[in-house]
Amino acid sequence: MSPNERISLFLDRVCAHLLWPPYRARVRRELTDHLLTRVEYLQNDRGFSEAEAVELAVRMLGDPDALGRSLRHARFPPRYLCCLIATGLVWAAIAACAVYLLLQLQI
Repeated sequence: MSPNERISLFLDRVCAHLLWPPYRARVRRELTDHLLTRVEYLQNDRGFSEAEAVELAVRMLGDPDALGRSLRHARFPPRYLCCLIATGLVWAAIAACAVYLLLQLQI
């Protein structure tokens, strides 16, 4: 497997957990930049070959599935989603009451 394929596979596994496409693209760009910077450092300053540097840089980021889940929860924590849904329901109830009152006043 080439170094670029290794990085691409890692990023695919991380981004598979991210549901919102703009967020997924941003995370992919940032992780790519981070990985390439670390690979360059390992090659130039530590003397690793490209394949070794890529493998080490990917391992340093940890499990891609755990990273993807953490990034998803950091962007959309469950408490935030519950509050968002509750707010939407309250506004829907207010709108329903307003429509009901308008219909009653027209009679």
